[in-house]
Amino acid sequence: MELEPIGAAVKLSITHTIDCEPSKLIGAVSGGWPKIISNLKSLLETGAIALQEAYPPSKP
Repeated sequence: MELEPIGAAVKLSITHTIDCEPSKLIGAVSGGWPKIISNLKSLLETGAIALQEAYPPSKP
């Protein structure tokens, strides 16, 4: 994870790397991180999260 100041904002970069291809780890975390980061962005900007559903989605 890297934080970089950009004007009045801060850029958050998250990079996953692994020497083994194809990686089940990268596939597993790729589905959850976008939702987590989206909620973090919403929380920081508005004080509330936007996405309420759990990850991973519940199986029927």
